[in-house]
Amino acid sequence: MRSLDGGETWTDCSAHLVELAGRQHLKSKIGSDTEIEGMMDTHALTMSAAQPGTVFLAVRMGLFRSTDHGMNWEDMEVGRYSPLTYARDVQVSPQEPQVMYACLSPAARSRDGSLYRSQDLGKTWQRFDHGVKAHSTMMSVGLHPRDPNQVYCATRGGQVFGTQDGGASWHEYRLPESIQDVYTVACA
Repeated sequence: MRSLDGGETWTDCSAHLVELAGRQHLKSKIGSDTEIEGMMDTHALTMSAAQPGTVFLAVRMGLFRSTDHGMNWEDMEVGRYSPLTYARDVQVSPQEPQVMYACLSPAARSRDGSLYRSQDLGKTWQRFDHGVKAHSTMMSVGLHPRDPNQVYCATRGGQVFGTQDGGASWHEYRLPESIQDVYTVACA
């Protein structure tokens, strides 16, 4: 849903996503009786000052972009750069509006995950979390509001990874084993 008037009125922006769900590689049915489920399983949404009016969307089936405020969508084809395409989070750097981060995994419950970075607003992607071994789905990325070198990410199973030097080195901050189903991480 989209509002262009501060929430007074709303427009449904899902029609083109439903149309895309008709493509064979974007069909997915796990918990419902319709194959559009994977395209409607929205996890994150972000925008960048570098491209006003453009919306970036993370769904079960990957990353998608709309250049017209959400009315039409295109597959960003993150699978060209990553073997993992289940997108759980997508964010734009607060300091560098051309830089984006995406949490990618094979599925909602998995034994793998990764953090990818794009330095050209999603045209190309590179794995960013070098030396990190996620043991479950990568769920969230936390970006420092003032320091672009500080990036953190969290897995569903309670691993938190962070870099304070722009990705040159990473440290794991393991949460207690009793902590499960982590959905987000923030950096302040």
